[in-house]
Amino acid sequence: MREMIRGFFDWVYTYKKTLTKVVIVLAIFFIAFNGLFFVSAYYPKSCIVCHYMDPFYDQWKTSRHSGVNCLECHDFKPLFITVTTIKYLTNLYNPKPHAVVDNAACTAQACHASRIDKPEEYLTGDIIFNHREHMTKLKRGESLRCTSCHYQIVQGEHISVDKRVCFLCHFKGMSKGQSIGGCPSCHGTPKKVVEREGFYFSHDSYLKVGVECKECHINVATGSGDVPEGKCFECHVARDRGKYDQLALHRNHVTAGGFECLKCHEEIKHGEVELVRVFEVKCDTCHKKLHSNQKEMYMGTGARGVPDTPSRMFTAQVACDGCHTQAVQEVEGGIRVRGEKRLMAEKKSCVVCHGENYDHMVDDWIASSRQLEEMMDRVRAEAGRVNGKAHDSPNARYVEAMVDDIQYNYEFLMSGRGAHNIEYAWKIVKTAHTQMDIATNLLGQPPVARPPLIEKDSGYCTEFCHARLGVPGTVNFQEMQLDFPHQTHIRDIGIECVACHSPKEHKMRIVTKTECMSCHHEAMDVECSECHGAQARLYAGDVTVEGIVSAPDYMKEGDVGCSECHDLKSDRPQNVVTVKEKCAGCHDGDESYAEMALTWEKEILELENRIAVDLEEATDLVQRRRRLGRDTAKLEALLESARTSYALVSSGRGIHNFEMSSAMLEKALADLEVILEKK
Repeated sequence: MREMIRGFFDWVYTYKKTLTKVVIVLAIFFIAFNGLFFVSAYYPKSCIVCHYMDPFYDQWKTSRHSGVNCLECHDFKPLFITVTTIKYLTNLYNPKPHAVVDNAACTAQACHASRIDKPEEYLTGDIIFNHREHMTKLKRGESLRCTSCHYQIVQGEHISVDKRVCFLCHFKGMSKGQSIGGCPSCHGTPKKVVEREGFYFSHDSYLKVGVECKECHINVATGSGDVPEGKCFECHVARDRGKYDQLALHRNHVTAGGFECLKCHEEIKHGEVELVRVFEVKCDTCHKKLHSNQKEMYMGTGARGVPDTPSRMFTAQVACDGCHTQAVQEVEGGIRVRGEKRLMAEKKSCVVCHGENYDHMVDDWIASSRQLEEMMDRVRAEAGRVNGKAHDSPNARYVEAMVDDIQYNYEFLMSGRGAHNIEYAWKIVKTAHTQMDIATNLLGQPPVARPPLIEKDSGYCTEFCHARLGVPGTVNFQEMQLDFPHQTHIRDIGIECVACHSPKEHKMRIVTKTECMSCHHEAMDVECSECHGAQARLYAGDVTVEGIVSAPDYMKEGDVGCSECHDLKSDRPQNVVTVKEKCAGCHDGDESYAEMALTWEKEILELENRIAVDLEEATDLVQRRRRLGRDTAKLEALLESARTSYALVSSGRGIHNFEMSSAMLEKALADLEVILEKK
């Protein structure tokens, strides 16, 4: 060991001049490197080059602190820079940002020094906050920091107050209706007359006799605010929580570390207040089943013999007051009832959520629901007539049961207001006609004529909605990689909506590629290019890419049609594996042509896979350079060219024109390489 140490010092002594120069050069480089970091820190945009903090930078830029330099709040001293640089170069840098802002930075003379001297200010509404009380005194045995309440990002804002911290501190560990400091510490003494459920109430008389808030406000917060088991292990490895008392944990994490409270604690919610029962006026205490038929109509349940069909709005969890937003005075016998109002539906609510024309669609629903009510009334009258002739029939009890269902559903439809669920209302009327058909058939009588509105299974699609909104001219059929012409199939051919779409799930497509082909491949007058336009254009060389000579495939030049390779009547998938047999068949049984097709397909797929990876990386690179303010016009042009070539070959199946597809993909790779060289 001694010999080894002696040998080391001999080596150092021998090369001391060289080593001294190396150390000096490294030191100069390190000092210059850190100096560059220190200077660049005065330019906030430079922070996002190394740190993963884009959202922090974006929110700072739009906040009231946008004119404040980062270094005025965040400590970035030379020693800290040195340590951070070493961590970064040795790959020990933690990518999760955690910036600590000292109180001194916030209360500096040019910033918020007056907050402690003039401590009281309104937080929100009538809630008064006292900075001196919170910053100069221990709270729950802890010294708070400015950032204990003012987070780095709160609800999209930079250094804003998170009221959840207030709730956590004031309500954790407290019994129902109570809080640390009491309700008046935030809300003050209530002075205003308040209204609740139509009653007007003043606190004065109750406060004079010493009634505490908790006597009436029995539950003011929900949640425990506890730290979930195992939370510590998200940051620490093999830490024993039992070794630390509560004060030590808060001193290390809150006072010293500046960590947000909700980083560890679960949320406590405050705002929804439960009152003592005498004040909790509930309508259904007296008015049983208030609006029950309207509710059931909206939920799409309650009618006899009709499958449950919840309203689209109900499935989107839109409550009644999502549409009923206009409060109007309640009038009884010509006299206005003081304090009582009811909510009317407003059409503008539709526009707010959905956009134009949806307000007019409500008018259509109301008008159509009245038509359905009239239809249902005629069916009910006809059912009564039929039932009167069924007394001597052996099927009288069956007919009577159906007539009873029709009468029940009629009353349900009239009271439930069909506009709440126009689709369900349509199904109620349709079911009534079906029941009438069964009843008349049992009695040997002719069926009742059905109105055109309910004659087709998908009649309500266009009548109630798409007559007003229209139908998209084309929609993308991803499975077949084509734009599907809606109007051609609906208007020209007359295919019903439910032939392709589920009558239960809105917009859900149920038609399959096989079903489409069973129709199209049998109709010999349908051109393949009408559905397979991308493949047809690539096959014919009818695509344009800058720098690539457009030319048709050799097979196209030889007038080889689609059906000469693809067996349109076969149930087998029409891909290279199945089509390669045709290659050998046309080329005098030479199997090498079949293998050539497989080789082409493999080469195209390999190029596409490489481009897909490079495209993602190049897109990210261009976006980062754009955020840094660099000129990216040329790079974006190259990126768009590569993306276009990739899309044309991918959608057109490159093997349909191997030579041109290969050239396009090779050019795309070259363009992407130029972009990636800028890394």
